[in-house]
Amino acid sequence: MENTYKKYLDQFFERLLYYRHVSRQLDKVFKKEIQAYTSEQAKIYFASALVISDWTGPTDNGWEINFHTGIFKKTTEENYESEIRKVFSRQLCLLYAQSFESFERFLKNCLFEKINRDNIAKEYLIKLLPKTQKTPITRDKMPGGENHFKMLKKAGGQSYKDFSSENNLNIRFKEMLTILSEVRHSVTHNESLLSSDILNKSKHHNEIFYFLFNSDPISKEKVSVELDYKKFERLIKRFSEFTYQVFKILSIEEKLDLKM
Repeated sequence: MENTYKKYLDQFFERLLYYRHVSRQLDKVFKKEIQAYTSEQAKIYFASALVISDWTGPTDNGWEINFHTGIFKKTTEENYESEIRKVFSRQLCLLYAQSFESFERFLKNCLFEKINRDNIAKEYLIKLLPKTQKTPITRDKMPGGENHFKMLKKAGGQSYKDFSSENNLNIRFKEMLTILSEVRHSVTHNESLLSSDILNKSKHHNEIFYFLFNSDPISKEKVSVELDYKKFERLIKRFSEFTYQVFKILSIEEKLDLKM
């Protein structure tokens, strides 16, 4: 039987390789920028102010009247390098968020294939659906988020349990999925600020986070998720490896070919 999961894995790998490729180009650009503007001869003073107009206010004979909002930002040679590194980190975090969305797409595609071949998996999925959602289940109506991971555990059967409890990196899959998901949420919805409660769920959650990401403590309650090129490169590798384990689990459970 043809392994239809393979095409989804290839699509995921292509996206992650593209993100890593782009990050390497960005790394070179930012390093040149830092080198050019942090020499002893460099004189830097970049300033920005937010100026707006009032759409429902008076005009100057039809011309808009702009005013200063009081919001102001400046950069000098003293803080230029740190500013550039922050900008680069934000870009890498956004690339990571896109990587996670690619992973969710891979998972949704694979699980949709699974329920179309496995009635037990399909019945389990139906139980996860809101009561207001009617069957038949379409690809677009597949549930996401936490239900994704519940469905993966069910579809993965004994292979999921075995691989999660014993692998070369000693990483448990549930904790891995939690960290990957929560970091993506923090990047997308909270300017890369992650609640310390996530890291304190267990020692293993904490270890996985610092294995994959850098951080800067903001307060007792929050840390700022950060990345540099080397960390991002390793993150992409480990994320790809983890997704291969998902592919492998689903394939083994259905006795499908694993050849790459």
